[in-house]
Amino acid sequence: MKKLAIKKIALSLFLAGYAASSAYALNSATTQNSIEGSKPIIWSKGAHTSAPAERSLTVRISDTTAGTTSLGNGVKAKVGDYIHIFYDLKDEDGDIDKTENHAVLDTLTVWIKTGSTAAWTEIRDLDPKADNSDEAGHLYFKITPSMAGATKVGFKLEEITPYGAPRENEWLWVSDIWDATTTPGHGSNPTDPGTVQHGPGDKDPDIPEGPIEYPGATTLGIFKYTSSGSVDFTDNLADSSSTEIPKYGDKLAAVVWLKASPTSTSTTPNFATGGDTNQSASYTFTWSLEGTNSAANGSQPAVASETLTAAPRDTEGYGVIVLGDPAGGKHNVVYRSLNSGTGYNAGIQGFNLTVNAN
Repeated sequence: MKKLAIKKIALSLFLAGYAASSAYALNSATTQNSIEGSKPIIWSKGAHTSAPAERSLTVRISDTTAGTTSLGNGVKAKVGDYIHIFYDLKDEDGDIDKTENHAVLDTLTVWIKTGSTAAWTEIRDLDPKADNSDEAGHLYFKITPSMAGATKVGFKLEEITPYGAPRENEWLWVSDIWDATTTPGHGSNPTDPGTVQHGPGDKDPDIPEGPIEYPGATTLGIFKYTSSGSVDFTDNLADSSSTEIPKYGDKLAAVVWLKASPTSTSTTPNFATGGDTNQSASYTFTWSLEGTNSAANGSQPAVASETLTAAPRDTEGYGVIVLGDPAGGKHNVVYRSLNSGTGYNAGIQGFNLTVNAN
């Protein structure tokens, strides 16, 4: 009996073990990290270069939100115009930044400089918009009064999609939208466009140039140099109230300035204490004759767009002209090349002096 009992116990243990082994199954295994795809990369549209380029941007200025065409480089950018940034956001996995997501737009920061020695100023009153379609990216914003006088406009944005892994790549930044020779910087998030020059890489060649004008606040005037060599800013010879008469022997300055207050009615700049900004160095000046004074010039009207030869620009950037012969010779003689080479009877006496700033 004892042997039989032992055999029964052994058999029971064997059957129990067999049953247990039949019910055993492996647990599932899960990767420790989630699946990754490709990082998004921004490419320019290649609208003004031979081909689209990686980490490059197409920039344009227009007077519409669509930005289909540029205003043209014969004018200056002004408050109320729109700055457009076009690009393709390429992602090998098909992740896209839809208009309603505007992931890239949310990273956009814009700065300006109002002179070579000025610090970067962040523009905080923008209302940028996105108009994206599949890979095609389009960001735009209206130039605000706070951007008036900008000689450089810079910005940064990130290569990013609203979803995906990874959804972020590098930051791109531009320190001068008007620079046609360099490409954006790229890398980690910068605090400003930096001191190294970076252009958009695909600048519209027909883009309006800077500085940004503020209609009514950006002003052009003509002023006389004093005998000590300084400019007398108390009398603008182009203002209707001026009684100053330009004369042979005078040295005159064409000056462009941005008023500190756009509502100011002053026709003269106050650079010392009034906060006005000298913008002259950013302009090219052309002097010409206009009108006729029969008693003074012998009844000869000025040839249309009769251009005078201007003296070199001075250290402040003013457009300078000296009337007559600074060496003390006969003043009329220096204008014999005018009027298609026949000159005028009395040189430039009797004409009004006009200056254009471009």
